[in-house]
Amino acid sequence: MLIEQRPSDDSEVIALVVDQQVELRARDGGRDGHVYAVDPAARYLVAVMGGDAVACGALLAADIDVAEVTRLYVRPSFRGRGVARRVLAALEDLAVSRGHRVLRVETDVTSPDAIALFLATGYRPIPRFGVYVRYEGSRCFEKRFDDTGREVRVTRRAAGDPAVVELLAAAADEMAGRYGRMAPRAPVGAAARFVVATVDGAGAGCGAIQPLDDRTVELKRMYVRPAHRGTGIARRVLAALEDLAVGSHYPLIRLETGNRQPEAIRLYESAGYRPIPPYGPYVHSPLSLCYEKLVIATEPIASELA
Repeated sequence: MLIEQRPSDDSEVIALVVDQQVELRARDGGRDGHVYAVDPAARYLVAVMGGDAVACGALLAADIDVAEVTRLYVRPSFRGRGVARRVLAALEDLAVSRGHRVLRVETDVTSPDAIALFLATGYRPIPRFGVYVRYEGSRCFEKRFDDTGREVRVTRRAAGDPAVVELLAAAADEMAGRYGRMAPRAPVGAAARFVVATVDGAGAGCGAIQPLDDRTVELKRMYVRPAHRGTGIARRVLAALEDLAVGSHYPLIRLETGNRQPEAIRLYESAGYRPIPPYGPYVHSPLSLCYEKLVIATEPIASELA
């Protein structure tokens, strides 16, 4: 079995979500006022067996630390083979890689197999949350991934926040040491939006997104203190910035990094950024390497049942 990431407008994703909702409505009668649609902000996984898409699941960021598993569905003829458990495990891996500390899920009292799956895989019952508060038939669960003993958080901060100022100063000092006067640094504009990673309350890393046009943001000032490198902090900051772009309806992220920063290059390439020609102020910079990543499908499709 192969598990693939797919965009929200993938035809097989849409077909699986529609089939799931048809089955659920036949089982519980549907929920008044609830819209069933493919969500362009969610990150979808599809399980493929013998060339056929047989199952799906999605990860939807509720905030920087919390994500929700949605649209977990296996076609009836493939149930009982461990497919749902494997898709759920893949969604958990995706959540952890994106820095989420808590994973939540909702199912209905009419879905005992789903309830059994979540309990068997370490999810604990919690009160109904979000839109599910009003649905008496909802059963909600969560699982935490806090096994490091450290309190790691990624939060949004203003540009003038002391932690941002301190981290940017440390980043500038390091870039000066690597590049000297040739450091390729374009200014950060007033519209930039920052996030800061803290470890046990102390600033460990930061980054920002800055609009370039109505569909593109630029990644700016990604930095992690040397003592916290290799611990996943940079990947958590990057994931938070991508979620911030998605939540602000920017489908494309671009970035520039220097050719003397191999660790940054590895991070971006492993996170799905592809090389592009230098753009804007980096066109004539011999030290600059530029990348981009599409984080929202260009033409999101919402499939809604009547």
